[in-house]
Amino acid sequence: MISLAILIPAIIAVLALIILFSVLYVKHRNKINKELQEKLSYFQEQIKSFFEEYFELQKQYISEESENAIISKWKSFYSEVKKFHVPKKNDSAEIGHFKKTYSNLHKEIADINAEIKRKESVKELSESVSNFFSELFKQTEQYVSHKTSETFISKWTYISQEAKITDLRKTDDEYEEIERFKTVYSSLTEYFDSANNQFIKNESVKYDSLLSNIDGKSLDEQQRTAVINDEDRILVLAGAGSGKTLTISAKVKYLYDIKKVNPKEILLISFTKKSAQEMTERIQKKLNIPVEATTFHKLGLDIIKKANDFRPEIADENSLAQFVHNFFENEVVNHPDLVKALTEYFAYFLEIPDDLEKHSSLGELYEEEKNADLETLKSKYDREKYIKETGIEKSKVYKTLNNEQVKSKQETQIANFLFMNGIKYEYEKLYPFESEDPQRKAYRPDFYLTDYDIYLEHFGISKDFTVPWLSEVEEKKYLDGIQWKRAFHQEHNTKLIETYSYYSSEGILLKKLQEILEQNGVELKARDFTDVFNTVYASKSNKYFSEFINLCCTFINLFKSDNFKIEQIEELKKTYCESEPSEFLCDRTGLFLDIIKIILSEYQNSLTSNNSIDFSDMINIAAEKVEAGCEIIPYKYVIVDEYQDISKSRFNFLKAIVDKTNAKLFCVGDDWQAIYRFAGSDISLFTDFEKYFGYTKILKIEKTYRNSQNLIDEASNFVLQNPLQLKKQLRSDKKLDYPLVFWGYDEEPYKALEQAFNKIISEFGINSSILILGRTNHDKDILKKSGLFRFSINNRQEVIDYIKVPEVQIDFLSVHKSKGLEADNVILLNFKNDKLGFPNQIADDDVLNLVLTNAEKYKFAEERRLFYVAITRTKNRTFVLTENKNPSPFFKEFKESDSVCFVNIKKVDQEKQTLCPLCKTGTLYKVQHEGRYFVGCSNFPKCDYTLRDATILLNPKKCPACGGFLVKRKGKNHHWFIGCTNYPYCEYTEEIIKDKDGKWLNI
Repeated sequence: MISLAILIPAIIAVLALIILFSVLYVKHRNKINKELQEKLSYFQEQIKSFFEEYFELQKQYISEESENAIISKWKSFYSEVKKFHVPKKNDSAEIGHFKKTYSNLHKEIADINAEIKRKESVKELSESVSNFFSELFKQTEQYVSHKTSETFISKWTYISQEAKITDLRKTDDEYEEIERFKTVYSSLTEYFDSANNQFIKNESVKYDSLLSNIDGKSLDEQQRTAVINDEDRILVLAGAGSGKTLTISAKVKYLYDIKKVNPKEILLISFTKKSAQEMTERIQKKLNIPVEATTFHKLGLDIIKKANDFRPEIADENSLAQFVHNFFENEVVNHPDLVKALTEYFAYFLEIPDDLEKHSSLGELYEEEKNADLETLKSKYDREKYIKETGIEKSKVYKTLNNEQVKSKQETQIANFLFMNGIKYEYEKLYPFESEDPQRKAYRPDFYLTDYDIYLEHFGISKDFTVPWLSEVEEKKYLDGIQWKRAFHQEHNTKLIETYSYYSSEGILLKKLQEILEQNGVELKARDFTDVFNTVYASKSNKYFSEFINLCCTFINLFKSDNFKIEQIEELKKTYCESEPSEFLCDRTGLFLDIIKIILSEYQNSLTSNNSIDFSDMINIAAEKVEAGCEIIPYKYVIVDEYQDISKSRFNFLKAIVDKTNAKLFCVGDDWQAIYRFAGSDISLFTDFEKYFGYTKILKIEKTYRNSQNLIDEASNFVLQNPLQLKKQLRSDKKLDYPLVFWGYDEEPYKALEQAFNKIISEFGINSSILILGRTNHDKDILKKSGLFRFSINNRQEVIDYIKVPEVQIDFLSVHKSKGLEADNVILLNFKNDKLGFPNQIADDDVLNLVLTNAEKYKFAEERRLFYVAITRTKNRTFVLTENKNPSPFFKEFKESDSVCFVNIKKVDQEKQTLCPLCKTGTLYKVQHEGRYFVGCSNFPKCDYTLRDATILLNPKKCPACGGFLVKRKGKNHHWFIGCTNYPYCEYTEEIIKDKDGKWLNI
């Protein structure tokens, strides 16, 4: 056991050592801590410097060079920090932040640079947006045209694209302004529209004193809009009587007074010399503006004269019509080819036979052919010969006795072919043999060729020997009738030859007729065409021929206006026939073009021999001069009145001027009143305005100051049946019941005319003016034959006096001449379904579509517009004299109302009428003939349906099996029963039902 003496010193020594080591450790530890603190302080100072430098660097875009420099500069320090072990308790957030920042320095710098770039782009975008709005607000201080708006939109498209891709944030100061830009730009078109509308309103208020006193009249809102609107291309649709001349005058005044446009830089064009003079007088004298209106004629002449240093000799504007009428009157006989072509055209091609297979009933066909001239050429020739030989007075008797009328256009063609080829015939001659069948009527074949003892029947059947336009039972009857006729001829050894309606549908009727005649030994000997022509057509009294001459003039006007050359006629013919399957229509069009070629050639020769050009030539030459770069006034505004009358040549001339000068174009017109096709006008140049001139602002002037609202509504509804007419909603403050009066008459219109006159005078007094309108000048004959009027000449002007009340102011005009005029009341003559009625069906020939820019497919499109013009000439009422027997096809579009009155119009109560089962549109009625009564059809003689039993008219009862009529019949056993009128084709029967008193109940 160790002694205490030894242990104690040992313990003391150990304690001493411990204390010694503790002192040494503390000293060492303090040294280390001191060094650590010094290191940490160093790090902190360096880190502070790093971040100060880094933050300073972040104030701008950090280039790659700057990035590399800071990385390189702090690389060793970073390594030192990274290697240095910092005790946990001394670990510093700054050191950790530094290490993290430095290790991600490249990425951070990239992010910083991206943000700097983003903010710079946002700022740049904001500056552009600010410029955008400044320019936009400046732009909308004036009217902004479509072209200007498109240029503006295009100019700022790149900013719009930038705005879409820019990283815009809600925290950005520029956020709201840039978002506003996006909204505005996306609807900039609507913005400009709204700004323009506001501009117009502001201008209207600002210059109210000017716009409220244009020659003492105040403009309405639509007129003001038209005046102030400054679009590059403006088409103003102006209704009848809406004050378009006032609007044009105000436009000129606004340009001159407000926009300070040089009057020499305003080109104001009107279509006639008279209207240009009136416009000039109104603007210069009443508005005190030195602007002179001109015509296309004068403008073209001035341009040609300036370009060529001489004035060409221009034929009179009516030179074509004068030449053609004179040519036909005096020179045509010297052109045998033309005489032949004209005679064939009138004999075979004036009428276009309707395709029976396109109709659902015979009645539809009859309605289509109501206007047709079904008198044969033979009848016309014989009558004219008779007149020449016996005197005109006796001719009336002859016409009554010898007016040979056939039943269809196809039969007319056949009759005329026989006559023109010297084949003698009798129409519907009674067959010499009688049938033993009591159900058969007396047989009358269509044609009997007297020199050959041949009968010709023209059967209305389709190629597959069916009759789909008839009911099933009527078809069976008709087809059995054909077989019966064939058998009847065979029974009596008479020769029957046949033609069919489907020949006409295929356009080969005349061709097949000739083949059949020649196959049966009939010799064709062509008549003397000159004799037929001189006898039938060359007479001044032949209104058809007169209208055909007008058709030729219309075609030539359109032809020349479109700058066609005579050499192109054959090409026109070829192009047409390549697309037209009907041989008949190809032959018809080809023959017409042959006629035109001869007339046009002679007309051009006449111009050449007189060293002159006509109006169309002159306008075409003027357009070519402008297009070639000749010097013209640098117009800023071109204003055209009555633009609906534009022709292709005038259009080319106008467009050349506008394109060369870059002028704004302001056109005013009314497509509803486009009625001058005969003078070369082409309505498609109006209705398709934008197609030819580019973007167009279409404005409307719809308040009329002439007609009552009642009349406007009727007239508008009528003209808009053609879907190609541009729509307007015309308005009027005038109210008048029955402004449109249809006054019926039966034979001649004289009594109706007198009654209409008396009605006007009694209601409106002797001081109210009456304008009498005719579809053509020929209608004046109605007045002369009536015995109601006295005609005289005063100062070379024809004066018409109503004999009963001579104080009344009366004028007669054709509807064409009345356009632009008005009267207190209007009377319209000749409203009937006739070739020369209303609509005039020669003037509206489809052949004109060959020379129109766009063919008008709507039936009677121009005639419809002409009727609109006629009925809107009145301030009060228009009286339309309407033939009861054959009214105009337009008549059925009007119904009695507060606006439309029928006087002496024969009304048909359809519910009380019994329709014909054969033609389906005629009505059955009681007929008395030679003391006997029977049932006939109102479409007789076209429809020959008859029934012996007239009791069906009292209480018609239809057969449920075939659609015939049920009537009482007596059987072979003398037993009464109910049977069908179509027996034996229909064997339907019913028993007779009797009441307790024996009275028949079901018949």
